[in-house]
Amino acid sequence: MTQREDDLFSGDESDREAVDEFERMRELLHARISEFADEHDVPDGMLSALLLDLAVTARMMDYTLSMEKPSASGLKLELDRMQRDIADFLRDCKRNADEFIEHSKEAIAQARAELEAEEENGQAESGRKS
Repeated sequence: MTQREDDLFSGDESDREAVDEFERMRELLHARISEFADEHDVPDGMLSALLLDLAVTARMMDYTLSMEKPSASGLKLELDRMQRDIADFLRDCKRNADEFIEHSKEAIAQARAELEAEEENGQAESGRKS
């Protein structure tokens, strides 16, 4: 379980389903966002800014809709909590930076190998058709 999941769930075995659901939803959202970014040629830097804006706006709306009498001071406190959550998340990412880079390098190498294999197969097939 990652630090993020530790923060969201108590770690009890009964939370395993919740953790699995969180991961499933995360993967689905990532796939949709990746499709959107590809479809609209959104640069990675802009994508992260768009997602940050969306995350903050969603948190603000959650606060506003969940309170009987929302206030600007209450929203500011909620945003302070979110800032702490983000800081904790970034610290966790820094702790796992080596692992992330290693995994990313492996994934990139595998994707390149698959592309090269597809290109070789395509060339071989077009050679047979000629």
